[in-house]
Amino acid sequence: MRYKMMKKSGALQEGIQKNVPRSAPTSMSQNRPMKSKQASVQQRHRLVVNPEEFDLSERIKTAMLQQDMGITQRIKKVIDQKQNANYGEERKMWSYIIPEGQKVLVTTKKGDGEIIEGPKRISLWGKKVQSLQQHIAYPGEFLIVKKRDGSQQHLIGPQEMWQDPRVHAQIQKEDALQLAGKEAVVVYTKNEEGSLARRIVCGPELFVPEPGEWLHTFSWHGVIDGSGIKQAGGLKFQKLWLMPDQMYHDVADVSTGDDVVLEMKLMIFFELTNVEKMLDETHDPIGDFINAASSDVIDYVGRYTFEELKNNTDKLNLLESYPQLTNRANQCGYKINKVVYRGYATSEALQNMHRQAIETRTKLKLERETEEQQQKLADLRHEREYNRSIESRKQEREQEAHEMEQRKLRHNQDIEIQKEKLALQQDQTKQGQDQKLLFLTQLKDMGVELTTYLTQDRPDKVIELRGKGTSPHLHIDE
Repeated sequence: MRYKMMKKSGALQEGIQKNVPRSAPTSMSQNRPMKSKQASVQQRHRLVVNPEEFDLSERIKTAMLQQDMGITQRIKKVIDQKQNANYGEERKMWSYIIPEGQKVLVTTKKGDGEIIEGPKRISLWGKKVQSLQQHIAYPGEFLIVKKRDGSQQHLIGPQEMWQDPRVHAQIQKEDALQLAGKEAVVVYTKNEEGSLARRIVCGPELFVPEPGEWLHTFSWHGVIDGSGIKQAGGLKFQKLWLMPDQMYHDVADVSTGDDVVLEMKLMIFFELTNVEKMLDETHDPIGDFINAASSDVIDYVGRYTFEELKNNTDKLNLLESYPQLTNRANQCGYKINKVVYRGYATSEALQNMHRQAIETRTKLKLERETEEQQQKLADLRHEREYNRSIESRKQEREQEAHEMEQRKLRHNQDIEIQKEKLALQQDQTKQGQDQKLLFLTQLKDMGVELTTYLTQDRPDKVIELRGKGTSPHLHIDE
């Protein structure tokens, strides 16, 4: 039975069973080689049962044979034990050497245990030595220490602890939860009264839960298989994102007033403003947004025919068109910042008809725009020519006015010159008359008869009578 202690030992176990005799030998000649063979078998069996005495390669081979324990975990355990537990240890027949930096548990025959730290050499007489495993938590990690009394302790790194099998049931290392800015987690714990309490931890933070605490796991609508369709439970996480976020949402099978089936495409921008309110009011806000937005779109599209809807799609960008979505978001502690309408999709036949209609309208629109551009160009050319003629006439009038002004100015200058000449002549005449008057006055004062003087050389009238021998008769009436 001692050779069947390991369930799956492969060819090595089979070889052991084949070499074990079923009955003891009867002669000394047969007993000696059998003892040697039994010793060899026992030694090989001891190697299988106690792999710690193997070197690293033999221990790895042995671990690979233990399929029920898992190949990867067994190899990792062997390597960790080799690197951390008993490096530098030396076991001799009567003594045991504990290297520096290692600890062992020494158990006596009475069952008393004592932890001894190296460097030290101890006697193995009546004692059992067990190497202790060291657990190390670096910054950003923590140790979960589960004790045999049922209590639990969390040690935040940097920290180390030696696993004492008398006290510790299990020690494992975990990474602390890193919370960036605008991130939060919901932590549940049981208080001293036995009731559950909830608290919110916001980042930036390196979060390590206390014993007995656990994180809330959110299960919201999300895409599962990459099809783009959001399904319940498709998004599972523990970190809440407190920054503004957005999502795409397509509302399928929406009928217009004339029974045209469409798929309306939206983009919703939202922001979590009250975490406590969200936790109290909903378990899946994304699902609530999807249902509320779908209801608003169905209600809006049903008011119009397909042609009317195409002329009123701009209103789908207004928050006033989504009353149920905004109200539900406020109830859940969210704020809807904006909704963007991304277009619609229809059946293939209707899409082809719509595409042809769009092409026709686009062609007509381009032709109209081309004609309008030509007309605008002709109008612009005519307007420019008219403006140039007006400008030319204006310049001519300004030129004529300038010439008239110049002529008027020259005429005024000539008049002024004539006036100056006339005034000069009048002055000269007056001066001559004054001199003559002065001369005559002097003559008069001298006693000269002025009439005789003035008329002596110039008669008043000269009457000349000519005839041929007859004496004319002259009558002068004064």
